[in-house]
Amino acid sequence: MELSNQHILDCLKKGDPFALAAIISHEGSTPRTSGSRMIVLPDRTILGTIGGGLVEARVMDTCLTLIRKQACRITSFVLNQELKDGLDMVCGGNLTVLMETLVPGPELIAVYQALVDREQAGKKGVLVSKICGTSQGEFTVQKSLVLPDATVTGSCIIPKPLLDDICDNRFSGSFPIIHSAGLEEYIIQPLVPADTIFIFGAGHVGLQLAQMAHLTGFSTVVIDDREEFANTKRFPHARSVRVVTDFAAAFEGLTIDDHSYIVILTRGHLHDQTVLEEALRTHPAYIGMIGSRTKRDKIYANLQEKGISPDAFKAVYSPVGLSIGAQTPAEISVSILAQIIQIRAAA
Repeated sequence: MELSNQHILDCLKKGDPFALAAIISHEGSTPRTSGSRMIVLPDRTILGTIGGGLVEARVMDTCLTLIRKQACRITSFVLNQELKDGLDMVCGGNLTVLMETLVPGPELIAVYQALVDREQAGKKGVLVSKICGTSQGEFTVQKSLVLPDATVTGSCIIPKPLLDDICDNRFSGSFPIIHSAGLEEYIIQPLVPADTIFIFGAGHVGLQLAQMAHLTGFSTVVIDDREEFANTKRFPHARSVRVVTDFAAAFEGLTIDDHSYIVILTRGHLHDQTVLEEALRTHPAYIGMIGSRTKRDKIYANLQEKGISPDAFKAVYSPVGLSIGAQTPAEISVSILAQIIQIRAAA
């Protein structure tokens, strides 16, 4: 399971202190990369992972100590050197892990609630944690969420030059960094909206794809013309479920960018053609359409007659998914999601 900010908010609402571990830098070959996160609860239950093995076990032990102290720490692991001490990973890289104790309270819950609300809306923000102490030892933090318009949720006092830099979008990336501002240190973490899979078609494959996309950390938007299929009961983890009367209007109100992945799985060839025609007017990272090559070629021919250039179809993956011999809706969904992950990793 990929850890989300919603998981952190859920743990905060339970009222007990817990630790959040995040890889803030990595070099060479490591089991997980920067941005990977894991919650450690006082009973040693974990949510998410930073790679498993002895590194994760050592981080867990440190987190449990920090929970008791209600403190934070940053620790580096040199995997090729640690191997001499019996570490069960022959990775040859190194990584630095930020371990924070989060103590639930109304203010911290408000910060993460605002963060989750922004994330679910696909909007940006920056989580700022002021280090009280020094990043070279144990410390505590004060957190605030900063929006692009300089709205601040939380009590962290942010100096104006730093606030200006945040609002001017000077910080990028998807993992925490340590930033010095005068004599003070801050942990800066931009909120990057999750990559979104737009699933046009809420049938069997669409249902399986949405479930798998949720497990792998994608946000999903589901669109169909059948309310009995497209509803939140059937798709409880979707960011949005939309019922349309005409697929020609299905893109109205959607924000499609290079973090968007469009998958066309409607209940009929004509609907697939309609959605594909509209999809080709956008600029997503991926367009995939289900169906045979015969169906694909017929749809391409129809759209060419409507004036769409043959070159436009070079951006379409159809038949959709990796060629793994998939047959069932679940297998087809695996092939589609694997293709999307492959394309995202190559970007």
